Amino acid sequence: MPFKVLHLDSESTWRGGENQIRLLLQAVQNENWQWHLAAPPGSEAIARMSHLAQTFAVPMRGARILTASFAVARYVRQHGIQLLDCQSGRAHNLGLFVKKLCPHVKLVVHRRVDYPPAPGYWHRQKYVHPSIDRFVCISSAIQKILAEFGVSPSKLTTVRSAVDSGPFADVDRQAARRILTNEWQIAPDQTIIGNLAYITEQKDHATLIRALGILQQRGLPFFAYIAGDGALRPAAEALAAELGLGPDRLRFLGVRKDVAQLLGATDIFALSSQDEGLGTSLLDAVHSGCTLVATAVGGIPEIVLHERTGLLAPAKDHQAFANNLERLLRDPALLERLRTEAQAHVARQFSLQSMVNGNLRVYEELIQGPARH
Repeated sequence: MPFKVLHLDSESTWRGGENQIRLLLQAVQNENWQWHLAAPPGSEAIARMSHLAQTFAVPMRGARILTASFAVARYVRQHGIQLLDCQSGRAHNLGLFVKKLCPHVKLVVHRRVDYPPAPGYWHRQKYVHPSIDRFVCISSAIQKILAEFGVSPSKLTTVRSAVDSGPFADVDRQAARRILTNEWQIAPDQTIIGNLAYITEQKDHATLIRALGILQQRGLPFFAYIAGDGALRPAAEALAAELGLGPDRLRFLGVRKDVAQLLGATDIFALSSQDEGLGTSLLDAVHSGCTLVATAVGGIPEIVLHERTGLLAPAKDHQAFANNLERLLRDPALLERLRTEAQAHVARQFSLQSMVNGNLRVYEELIQGPARH
């Protein structure tokens, strides 16, 4: 009999959490595992993963969570689901209701953000509730936060997120550089600083843009791009204009489909987030051959070991961020050493197989019980 796992995902868009589900399901397609996915109608998760799992569309927002809990509970009974894996905050809420209706099912919650749960009685109960069998944290930093919040260490497991390295490692960097430097009309030997992220408060592009402004003031040669969109894009573009960062220095590319080629043409990947559960875009960049400059928040220091696999600056410190970028612009040997060491570190600690095996171990242990496992 296969293990039967239902993933609960309350998001309509496609972001890091949805991609981690996809990578897991895609890697494990055999008779030992039967995958199910419940997500909102019209969601990207259902659209992109219907060939990997049996899908179930159910509205989950607002007051609909009660209706959804009964619908999911019926689905659990009908399909003999043994374990629920809640992939978001709203799914966490839904999972607790379903567990009340189906007490036999095992309940797992994936935690992907690096800030403490909100204070208050309900939020505390949500995290220390006895119905939850395990929290899977995507970084050690998140596990530490939940332990400090009061979650029992016996219910905490770290399984770091991973990425599929293939699309990035297979890119011809020289060819990608030729194509994109021609598109941007810059010199082929220009040092390229790249950022791919939603332009949101969390990603704090203002720190990166201010750092680029400092590099320009110091007379350092570089070209930078920001690929992505978001509510704060107009403000980011206005800040760049205010600092005199024209299109010969910084370009906003919007949403791009050629992510692997962009990273393949990039020398330095710069991520100035003010919070980050892990930062899988950094893993994409490492597989693409980039050198990392980032902020020391959340799980990022588990990827970027300062002076070993990249350079770190405090969050919101554009001076320190600029100084790190300048070091790499002035020292090609340092840039190359950090790039090489980052590739070795990520291969050891953040492989796709490790992520898959880590999640499967949690599922097997809970479904079979510690003794049989």
